[in-house]
Amino acid sequence: FEVRTSFEADGARTSGVQQELPTGSGFYSFTPGLTVLIPSDPAVFFGGISYQYSIKRSNVTPNVVPATARASYEEIQPGGVLGFNFGMGLALNERSSFSIGYDHLSVGKTDATFANGSKAEGVRVQLGSLLLGYSYKLNSQRTLNLSLGVGVTRDTPDVQLTLRTPLSF
Repeated sequence: FEVRTSFEADGARTSGVQQELPTGSGFYSFTPGLTVLIPSDPAVFFGGISYQYSIKRSNVTPNVVPATARASYEEIQPGGVLGFNFGMGLALNERSSFSIGYDHLSVGKTDATFANGSKAEGVRVQLGSLLLGYSYKLNSQRTLNLSLGVGVTRDTPDVQLTLRTPLSF
């Protein structure tokens, strides 16, 4: 809520353009989860389940420009997020592996009470992605991971391409 956002009205539509990228959701949250790995050489089957609970916030005013477009919230309670995933990793040789999986998040309704007493209720959102990955071990301390995510639900991005290099010490 602290990120400066420009408010623009175009007829019946309104939009907000953030001036910088936020570093989080604006809420403190807890996410317990459980992961299961079942090795079956040369494959490893995996699955997991998690639940995210976010703590409600009170007296919130977003940083919107112009100030006349600001709507103060008396209270905002984000919906819980139930997540699950499953898939398989397959070793191609001692340095490289391939994985395929599915990841799903069910995001609950967000409830908001405005400073003037009116209430707004969000909608439940389903986010599902089919994931394809490739991993290559460069040396004993560095791995190169490439993943492709394909959105399979309406609210999920159509394509996500991620390249990561985790470091081990």
